Amino acid sequence: MEGLFIVRIFKSYNNMMLTTPSKVVWIVAVAYLTTFFALASGLINALIEGRGINRFMIPSRSAQTIGETVVFTLLLFMGMAGAFLLYYSGRSTNPKVQKALLIAGFGVSGIALLLGFILVGVKL
Repeated sequence: MEGLFIVRIFKSYNNMMLTTPSKVVWIVAVAYLTTFFALASGLINALIEGRGINRFMIPSRSAQTIGETVVFTLLLFMGMAGAFLLYYSGRSTNPKVQKALLIAGFGVSGIALLLGFILVGVKL
């Protein structure tokens, strides 16, 4: 009797995992990633040190502006998009699609990395 109960639970769990997530889950996930990337880009430093500065970039590593934080956050999202393209290239069964996703993933990641290095170079 217990074996049938476990099989029913497993089947219902398997069906639940195969359904698409709701819009609320997507909104919460995007809000979480945006908050995490903004904090990783230096939002707190920009709010404390960069207040009252009327420039887009400060050539100093000790302070930054809100504009810099927004740009670095967008660069992190670009890198994440490149990582997703690389992930989906490994899951594709069509060789042409796989090659296109692989090239696009490395291209987007490379552009994000290059722009990040350029912006850090300007800061120094």
